[in-house]
Amino acid sequence: MNRFTFFVLLLAGFAAPAFAQNAQITGSVVDSVSREAVVGAYVAVSRNTPDSKPEYVTTDVNGKFTFTGLSKQVSYLVKVSYLSYKDFSRTVTVTKDIENLGTITLTEAVANLKEVKVVGQVTAMEQKGDTTQFNAAAFKTNPDATTEDLIQKMPGITVTNGTVTAHGETVNRVLVDGKPFFGDDAALTLKNLPAEVVDKIEVFDKLSDQAQFTGFDDGNAQKTINIVTKADKRMGQFGKIFAGYGLDDRYQAGGNVSFFKGNQRISVIGLSNNINNQNFSSQDLLGVSGGGGGNRGGGGSAGNFLVGNQSGITGTNSFGLNYSNKIGKKLDVSGSYFFNRTSNSNVQGLSQQYFLQGGAGDQLYKENSRTNTTNSNHRLNFRIEYNIDPKNSLIITPRLSFQDNHSGSVKAGLTTLASDGSNVNSSDNSQGNSNKGYNFSNDILFRHAFEKKGRTVSFNLNTQINDKNGRRDLYSRNTYFDNLALGDTMMRGDTIDQRSFTHSDGITLGGNFVYTEPISTTGQLQFNYGLTVQNSNSSKDTYNMSYDDGTYSDLDSLLTNNFDNRYITNRAGLGYRYRKNSWSANLGLDFQNTGLYSQQLAPINNKVDQSFTNILPNFMVNYRSKEGAQFRAFFRSSTNQPSISQLQNVVDNSNPLSLTAGNPDLKQEYRNMINVRYSLAGAKRPYSLNAMIFVTQTNNAIVNSTYIAQQPETLPNGLFLERGAKFTAPINVDGSWNARSLFAYGKPIAPLKLNLNLSTGFNYVRSPGMINNVPNYSNTYAISQGLVVSSNISDKLDFTVSYSGNYNVVRNSIQPNLNNNYYTQGITGRVNWIFGKGFVFQSDINNQSYRGLGAGFNQNFTLWNASVGKKFLKNNAGELKLTVFDILKQNNSITRNVTETYVQDVTNRVLTQYAMLTFTYTLRNFGKMPSNNGDGYRRRDFDGGAGFPRGGGMGGDRGQGGGRGFNN
Repeated sequence: MNRFTFFVLLLAGFAAPAFAQNAQITGSVVDSVSREAVVGAYVAVSRNTPDSKPEYVTTDVNGKFTFTGLSKQVSYLVKVSYLSYKDFSRTVTVTKDIENLGTITLTEAVANLKEVKVVGQVTAMEQKGDTTQFNAAAFKTNPDATTEDLIQKMPGITVTNGTVTAHGETVNRVLVDGKPFFGDDAALTLKNLPAEVVDKIEVFDKLSDQAQFTGFDDGNAQKTINIVTKADKRMGQFGKIFAGYGLDDRYQAGGNVSFFKGNQRISVIGLSNNINNQNFSSQDLLGVSGGGGGNRGGGGSAGNFLVGNQSGITGTNSFGLNYSNKIGKKLDVSGSYFFNRTSNSNVQGLSQQYFLQGGAGDQLYKENSRTNTTNSNHRLNFRIEYNIDPKNSLIITPRLSFQDNHSGSVKAGLTTLASDGSNVNSSDNSQGNSNKGYNFSNDILFRHAFEKKGRTVSFNLNTQINDKNGRRDLYSRNTYFDNLALGDTMMRGDTIDQRSFTHSDGITLGGNFVYTEPISTTGQLQFNYGLTVQNSNSSKDTYNMSYDDGTYSDLDSLLTNNFDNRYITNRAGLGYRYRKNSWSANLGLDFQNTGLYSQQLAPINNKVDQSFTNILPNFMVNYRSKEGAQFRAFFRSSTNQPSISQLQNVVDNSNPLSLTAGNPDLKQEYRNMINVRYSLAGAKRPYSLNAMIFVTQTNNAIVNSTYIAQQPETLPNGLFLERGAKFTAPINVDGSWNARSLFAYGKPIAPLKLNLNLSTGFNYVRSPGMINNVPNYSNTYAISQGLVVSSNISDKLDFTVSYSGNYNVVRNSIQPNLNNNYYTQGITGRVNWIFGKGFVFQSDINNQSYRGLGAGFNQNFTLWNASVGKKFLKNNAGELKLTVFDILKQNNSITRNVTETYVQDVTNRVLTQYAMLTFTYTLRNFGKMPSNNGDGYRRRDFDGGAGFPRGGGMGGDRGQGGGRGFNN
């Protein structure tokens, strides 16, 4: 039996029991005052018995809901609930096929908000379908706290160096009341929205707009946080402005102000400082963040956001504007503009140890460098959602980004033999780089729902355009120590004086068509077809200095290249979706054919024409109980195409002792991913528990092959290597594994007024590679332990104590004697105390310990910062604060990187002790929300499946209005 026949029979097996006729309960939910539809209200239906488990759906864009799969002559309890409304309950006995409850009116409960805050025990966390919801009132923070401060108190959410993780996964998007806030930059939202306006924090997997509509996961789900603002904070102005100056000419100034008027929201932010403060995530379109020398293996796409402070000392100037509004009843618009300019100065020390078979030629490379970089970004994001009518909608999402980067560096590198420390080669070089480019993308999604419930069609058109230009000046003096017997007395050298110009551009056009058809009240089929055409061109021209006329005019053909690349991908698939009671499942199979055509146009003409055919299965099963237990298992196969920089076989000699180039014969990666999660949460449970396992296995993984010359020699590609010089290029290798597990436990300790978060993790990474044509497998085992204890006493006293420890075991197949164990540990304490008549004391202390690293890198240091301030003016709106940074003068920066070819330890320049006096003014001016705007923040889901739950797949199943996947 072939695989296709087996799959068809399997679908038939799923569908066979699903054709039974079932009764339905329908109705609509409206505001009691404005009579407008309440969108996204939870409708829970359960048998009218004490221990029955409810099922959930949500209301659609018209406030309507449909609940299927019920039995006649049975009594059901219907409960409707939504934020800021009183709950509605009714007992219904189903006597016909469609039991219509008519119009249900919900009454606002805003007037009782103040009473709710002080009466009874606030539920900290609840599991509502596929969404974990945290109640902000259950977590005490000081009046000046940001949303980032707030979420760090919540079980399962951590923030490390600006990276937010929830339930073990990186958070890629943060929404405010279901709408984008400064595009996809999570840091901008969390660092600039005050905690006092937050009512709920919702964590869920947001499907793409098309997958959200159909309910079939397309593999593009993102871990998302939605910030639900308080009902009484949606009308008014709020924010803060600040300015400070200190010793060593340190300064900071900035602020953020938001103007909320129901559906219309405008936010303005700005920041200027030279103390490494950054209220946004960097965006690297040009691929320049990694510095010169470039690691080509493993891939990575430009345009990714980079979180956390840069190494070195950074001066920042940034400005942003965000706007969102609902125009009429059919049009939702949002958009943002953000500009940032950073100037970074860094001094870096680097140590790399390479593994060679036998160990005799093992090398130790050490480098000291000084770098200055200036980077500018402009980012524009828009989203236009037009609900044409209840059955048709159009979403247009354009994005445009510009980047301009200039850098200069001076480096000194020395390679020695690890066995006796004798010199092999050295290099002193200086570089100047100038790069600029832009990225443009646009998505157009049309969605249509037919009269038959569950029958839908949607079409997505995607366009991406990018263009980059660069120039590099390189001057390098290189020395080669030839005769080991005579020590350093036999030396040769050369000088490189070059100027190179690079240009790359690309365009991608893609379309995806999806059709869904109901085959029963519990089953639904999906048919999909997608076509993507991607064309890119990259060129590099390198000129050596002509000493005859003193200009860069001698073309270096070995370092010059013109490369054209084209991908054409056809993908068609069939999927089946099943949902009944507490269980849901998705099963799908895609057939994909990718054609790769590459042509090298200069300095020689060479063509590569390849075709890849893949079968890509996917499967998801999900279970959730009334008590808040949820289990989900997910499997998906996918492919990853090599980038044009990985394919282009032009040599990069940014570091003349470590050359890199692409490989035009690369094949696409084939990945299998398994994700298993189990969670416990609920209003009746005094704790939360999350356990998860992620496993990724990759065939044809794109990794590095490094060749280290043991003597001067010419490689088959014509490249000449001096002894000790390295050449690295990407290759395809099987046997790549990445496994992660996490266990997280959270519990409020009511008698002590504390929140406890405990996490334990185990990671395993198997990285294949090639060193001097010998395969090497680097196996890294890591055990991590985390503990966070935070206060929940009052908004006057806020403190957090945390511990994180990581024990790493590194084993490689080539050189077992170089196997290594190392340990990193961090202990952090933070306190914010408001006492007396507006006095404020703040202090944070962070101890970092490193053991098992290279010589000179094992350190233990403590960073201690403290401030004292006084609040004054009406409502304590003003604050004057004196801050001292790095009181103990111990600040440091150490990192370790383990790859398939080497182990690397790095130190970077850090900010040293300074004192600063800062004035801050806080704006709080809230008014009463008009009743007819009461639903302005609510999710507006499009009437898609019309009876078939959406927000499925990784997002779970929520019933007819979709899951907590927001159409934004």
